[in-house]
Amino acid sequence: MTAGLAASATGTASIHHYDTSLIYTPRPLSRGQRSRREVYVFRSPRNQRVVTVADANAFILALLLEFDPTVRTYVERPRQLQLTPKTRIDLTFWSQTAAGAQRFHLIVPAGRATHSTTGTIGLPSHEELRQIGIRNAVELTLISEPEIASSLSQAAVAYELLPLVWHSERVTSRAIIDAHVKEMLQRVSRLNLLSVINALPYSATDVRATVAWMVHQGKLNLIDHSPGASDAVLEIVND
Repeated sequence: MTAGLAASATGTASIHHYDTSLIYTPRPLSRGQRSRREVYVFRSPRNQRVVTVADANAFILALLLEFDPTVRTYVERPRQLQLTPKTRIDLTFWSQTAAGAQRFHLIVPAGRATHSTTGTIGLPSHEELRQIGIRNAVELTLISEPEIASSLSQAAVAYELLPLVWHSERVTSRAIIDAHVKEMLQRVSRLNLLSVINALPYSATDVRATVAWMVHQGKLNLIDHSPGASDAVLEIVND
């Protein structure tokens, strides 16, 4: 699926504006958080802005949310959770679906040690965290580190597709290619990407980028795709 694009960490532009209609905006990382933790920065096509997360697990979850077509938007570090009178932790993400459903996501690290306003602390049990969430007026979706690890292959595909989705924004014929691909897949249930590229009078990069965008939008599925493979099997998503 790769196209040989030289992608930067933030894509084609650095967009730091926030949607003021949303309930939450990202809480800025402190200087200490930036210096002590791995920081990942990328431009999110779903949010139309730059997303900044601190640590690999949060980056993986961000990629999963980015390519979840049911998610309309998501916000990193939307608010803090009050664990004790003196201790607060960042919630990892808030997300909202196209239907309006809202979720707060909290990654629970292995060993349950996490950063807080008073230093590194141990998190309580899942049930205690849910009760703390209720006291903070939030319903928590807890994601364990093993759950994150089990999604690595899915995140790797998302990471591979992301530069192609950026590129698709510059493809002037994207809507036409989209229509051609859907028409081809209405005649057969599945198609190889290379056969689609060979059948259309557009550059291979533009077709790959449009297909990646269609996956991002939830119009297509990639079937058993391995990151780095030159070909992919496409399947249309039926409403």
